Amino acid sequence: MCLCKLERLATSGASWISNSSQKNQIDQLHSLSHPAEIASDKIRGPKQEWAIKGRVLCGEYTSINGAFTARGRVLIGKYCAFGRYVALISGNHRTDLPNQQIWLNERFSFISAGETRGPVEIGHNVWIGDKVTVLSGVRVGHGAVIGAGTTVTKSVPPFAIVAGSPAREIRYRFSPSVIRQMLDLSWWDWDDERIARNRAFFETSISPTDEIDLMSIVVD
Repeated sequence: MCLCKLERLATSGASWISNSSQKNQIDQLHSLSHPAEIASDKIRGPKQEWAIKGRVLCGEYTSINGAFTARGRVLIGKYCAFGRYVALISGNHRTDLPNQQIWLNERFSFISAGETRGPVEIGHNVWIGDKVTVLSGVRVGHGAVIGAGTTVTKSVPPFAIVAGSPAREIRYRFSPSVIRQMLDLSWWDWDDERIARNRAFFETSISPTDEIDLMSIVVD
């Protein structure tokens, strides 16, 4: 798989929940509307520091390690790691109307002063650094890394590393063939028993130039 195909995975219309097996997992996601009700062994973090407004769903074993803001429609995968002051915002203020404040329009029942390019979707096992903002319509692929202080305005391919404001691509974590294997394995869907059996896989160091057959070290 070439890198151009990986980029199309992030920018195409297909989301990370588009196939039937992923759709079946939507019911297993946890709503963050009432963070205090979520068991600490399912999603970790200082829930009293989270500001949630809208339909925000999160997969199990994700760590949100500080103040966190999510507004609108947001989907977060499993096994993600978020730094402090991460903001996932699926809406914005309109600039083509005389007024830009949503509150005023609500008071007088005017048309909405808000707009959106679509939900924010964060794939599985994504690492997001401190003070990152992800804007509406952005899809972050599985295994991606977003550097601290980044503003993400466009979708990010799987296993890409991006940084800056706006975000720019730095490199990929692995070679195209290893990325393809990682996506095929989808280890984030394994149960705890299979994860435990695959210590060798999880402790294997892989450079961006390594070509390795992951199936040779993975056990069922």
